Amino acid sequence: MTKRRLESLSEDECLALLKQEHVGRIVYNDDTGPAAVPVNYAVAGQDIVFRSQDGSKMGALRDHHVGFEVDQVDTANRSGWSVLVRGTGKQVEIEHVPELLRRIDGEPPLPWKKGVHNIWVVITPQTITGRRLADLTFDEF
Repeated sequence: MTKRRLESLSEDECLALLKQEHVGRIVYNDDTGPAAVPVNYAVAGQDIVFRSQDGSKMGALRDHHVGFEVDQVDTANRSGWSVLVRGTGKQVEIEHVPELLRRIDGEPPLPWKKGVHNIWVVITPQTITGRRLADLTFDEF
């Protein structure tokens, strides 16, 4: 029987994968419990940057512990990887946005949803971990 083993990724590998993608899920707790919401994002050094509208999500994110997850899955080949960032979300004051834009690796995040997304959020990582399904192994019966 063939199986894949789960391989841990280094922080550098995780950051490289984060920089390749543009959509991830912000994970937080609000008044009704855990929530995971897709956002388009950019990376600034090790920080995750996204834009938002004001609302319950922002209230739950400000200065609280959050998670941010990005993955890629190939169902046909049963392979893939996942990166999890755990840290603190913080709203960036508008006067600091130009400095933040200079730190972003690549293009800044552009919202897909209609509306005014004038709140910039930075997730400062406390941990960055990742896993990948490694090459096939063959078990003997």
